[in-house]
Amino acid sequence: DLSNCTKKDILDYFNNSYDLYESLFLGLKDDSVFYKCPDRLRLPLVFYYAHTAAVFVNKLMLAGLAKERINLPFETIFETGVDEMSWDDTENFRMGGSYKWPSMKEVVEYRRQVRELIVQIIQETPLALPITMESPWWAIMMGIEHERVHLETSAVLIRQLPISLVQRPSGWQYAPSEADVPAKANKMVSVQATDVAIGKPRDFPSFGWDNEYGREIFNVPSFEASQYLVTNREFLEFVTQGGYQSRDLWTTEGWKWVQYREARHPTFWVCDQGCKSGCGADLAKETHCPPRLALTSGSNNIDEPECKKAKAGE
Repeated sequence: DLSNCTKKDILDYFNNSYDLYESLFLGLKDDSVFYKCPDRLRLPLVFYYAHTAAVFVNKLMLAGLAKERINLPFETIFETGVDEMSWDDTENFRMGGSYKWPSMKEVVEYRRQVRELIVQIIQETPLALPITMESPWWAIMMGIEHERVHLETSAVLIRQLPISLVQRPSGWQYAPSEADVPAKANKMVSVQATDVAIGKPRDFPSFGWDNEYGREIFNVPSFEASQYLVTNREFLEFVTQGGYQSRDLWTTEGWKWVQYREARHPTFWVCDQGCKSGCGADLAKETHCPPRLALTSGSNNIDEPECKKAKAGE
């Protein structure tokens, strides 16, 4: 609530976000993995590790909260990513194997210096409530929320790596794959047609991205949705019954994605049919799904014993 918060609240939220993001990368086996491309349409992981800190500094400079830069070259090369759309897959100078990224020692030290700067700014800048778009504190909240966005997107990228390149960070616990009580039937629930208003007012007391503001009313026709989130077991049935080969089960855009990726199951799952990993650069020919020797050429069948979740994704 940006109309009722303290410096301690903001500092705690910042440190929590910064720590969470750094802990995510403890899942990489060693420093060399930071220079791998888990997706052919994205940059190496070292970019995303430094990106959130570089953007934070740039926003603080624009807001007038930071008076000097920490490392201008870093705040240039780590500032802007690439578009992940399939039509933007031309390698730019940072995606090619010849580009020399900074060492992890330098990048880790840069993140440490950025943390020090942000902590100092939070502690020394007078806080006037509420924090609005016109407040310099808005840049601090933007930096925190931007890092939390990348916490999700970087987690996805790391899960796309070959299992041999990842590890379970110390202290992390896998979610249970079984339960003493069987899952309840996931019945479909009918939702009646209604008008739905989306958007929030400019004075809403939380940070928001530009596309969250304004107000639009849409008429949503009646539909059905499952009562609970779809489970892995339920989605496995979709896979084993040929869901990825059935055009009528996909939207036009979704089907183009299936064909582009040559997908047979979710990226994080493992079978034994030599599926393309979708990784880039020197991982482009990697597969998460080593083919079995007796595989029939051209087969699209994936049965339950053959298609299972990778341990790294459980």
